[in-house]
Amino acid sequence: MKSRILLAIAALAFAASTSAFTPRTGHWYSAAENGTGYNIDIQDGQMVVTVYSYKTNGETEWYIATGSMTSGQSSFVGTIGKFRNGPCISCAYVTPITAGNDGTITITFQSETSATVSKPGGRVSNIRPLNFGFGELPSGLLGEWVFVEAIGSSYFADHYTFTRTIAGTADGTGIAGDFTRYASCEYQVTGYFAGYVICFHWSSSSYTTVLDQYRFKPGLDQTFSGTWISPATYNSYPMKGNIWVSRSGFSKSLAAGIDEQSESDRKRQAEFSAALQTPKAVAADLDLEAAALHQLKEQTSNALAGMR
Repeated sequence: MKSRILLAIAALAFAASTSAFTPRTGHWYSAAENGTGYNIDIQDGQMVVTVYSYKTNGETEWYIATGSMTSGQSSFVGTIGKFRNGPCISCAYVTPITAGNDGTITITFQSETSATVSKPGGRVSNIRPLNFGFGELPSGLLGEWVFVEAIGSSYFADHYTFTRTIAGTADGTGIAGDFTRYASCEYQVTGYFAGYVICFHWSSSSYTTVLDQYRFKPGLDQTFSGTWISPATYNSYPMKGNIWVSRSGFSKSLAAGIDEQSESDRKRQAEFSAALQTPKAVAADLDLEAAALHQLKEQTSNALAGMR
């Protein structure tokens, strides 16, 4: 029953996320502009952004802009209003006054965790969320994750808990492993899969047979969109995932166990059925990716086997 509840909730989350992405809320910054920042909050397509900036004389100035997002929550345009004469932090409260505005701010999101800001006067900045707690990869992959795949008309949920990291492959930053369910994930910095996290779900501690293959771009909000790649046909299917319990044990959502063997059998049947109705990928491209994935699988297997 728990597995059915988990799958139903995860499938709804997957379906809601396929048409658009929601940028990460919280503190954003530009690595090239230390001392300035943007606090972004989004609720059902409505956005509020507070900009921490300065006056021409160097004094601090706060701005706020609100409004609806467009283009599937990937774009925002708003007037940045100024507010002054409020209370100091240790003073009695007084109501700030509106001091007009300094023009229009445009934020274009390329993904959940990257955006371009165009400010009055033509200055453009590339911004990203501030990583102050998740940590860099591979440690940023530690925690309890659920991957949800859409294969044909069926949804499948895979549940892993990555508990520690080990040395990785030549092209990666190190492997985060679930050594109970035999799963491994690694961010690739060079090679065919550079910029992606590649995960394998193995059938046993021998780390020779793969049951599931995943490919996705990491997101600082610890959610991501990617693909599940069939180990049998190497066809790719949409996949969405998120962390359910952080590496420090803070729960973000419901978690339940999965019957891996039953899930694997159902998934294989659905994939073969879907493959019959899916246009074949270009053979050359499919062979190239399959060869690269096979090579990475062998390298990952060797790294994991080194623990035995």
